[in-house]
Amino acid sequence: MAKKAKFNPKTLERAKQRANQVNMMQRSSEEMGKFDNTSATSVSMAITALIGLGFEVGFYLFLLLFRISDSTKIFYDYFYERGWVPYLLTYLACWAFAILFLKRKKLRAQENVMQFKLLPEDISVDIREDNLVQFYAHIKRLGLDPSQSFLLTRIFRGLEHFSVRKNHAETADMLKSQSEIDATMVDSSYVLIKVFIWAIPILGFIGTVLGISNAVASFGGEMGAAADIEIIKEQLGQVTGGLSEAFDTTLISLIFSICVMFPMSVMQKNEEDLLNKVDEYCNEYFLKRLREPEVSLATNPTDSINAITRIENLQAYLLQLQESQSVVAQQMTQVAHQFNQIMQSTTAEEEDHG
Repeated sequence: MAKKAKFNPKTLERAKQRANQVNMMQRSSEEMGKFDNTSATSVSMAITALIGLGFEVGFYLFLLLFRISDSTKIFYDYFYERGWVPYLLTYLACWAFAILFLKRKKLRAQENVMQFKLLPEDISVDIREDNLVQFYAHIKRLGLDPSQSFLLTRIFRGLEHFSVRKNHAETADMLKSQSEIDATMVDSSYVLIKVFIWAIPILGFIGTVLGISNAVASFGGEMGAAADIEIIKEQLGQVTGGLSEAFDTTLISLIFSICVMFPMSVMQKNEEDLLNKVDEYCNEYFLKRLREPEVSLATNPTDSINAITRIENLQAYLLQLQESQSVVAQQMTQVAHQFNQIMQSTTAEEEDHG
């Protein structure tokens, strides 16, 4: 019979202690998300990819309307009769539009936050250590999500930093650093769209090359079998038509690239303007009203005694320094007097010898 494994209680206890130590060293999800405000500008790639797919399906269904008339059928042919490249180009463009659409919604929400009185003067004109809790509770009562707003994140971190450091200059430096971090986040949120703007023309050129290669290959395969000059002219006409169709993918890619680039530039400028407004808000309504706690010697007798002792020691040192300077001045005067006497005696001896 197999022997049953025996568990050592000491080993189990050590394992539990080790697990508790590991859990204590790991940050909780709340702590990890406390300083993560990328959601204020970034959007989910998976959600935008699905929305972009929906935009593409709707766009291709809309193109079916152009199939009714011969004069508008060319628009249908651009996307349905040019191979797989137009489908991919349309999807990338629609994905970029979905990202800009959700970022626009976030921008409007942040602009709405700036309309609230986040630091009302009804509580106090000055923001001091004793009323920080009141300002913090007021913002909480508004029911706004700090992770979705650069301004709320900046104010919360400023209040927390000032409550710990109680220093105006250090709080201002922290907010300046946070402003640089927010600007970096905004810039990085457009990386994927910039990749799309780069990839869309490249894919258009790839589609053109594929179309040219197919047209030339079909012409070369039938050239040897063609014995009549009229058949050769007909084949050349088909090749020329194939080449014109091949360049249509480049046309589509360039149009999509322009259509994505302009809205992206406008959106990025609007977000940068928002950050400037947040900086101005913090300077005018937060930093300007911060008041450091007054230092009172009477509140701590030990500190007052130490301060008086340091002042007395400094005064004694200054007196000693003045006395030392006076002694040095007297010695220098005596040395100068002796030097003059030596020079006069030396001059008198030279005149006697002369």
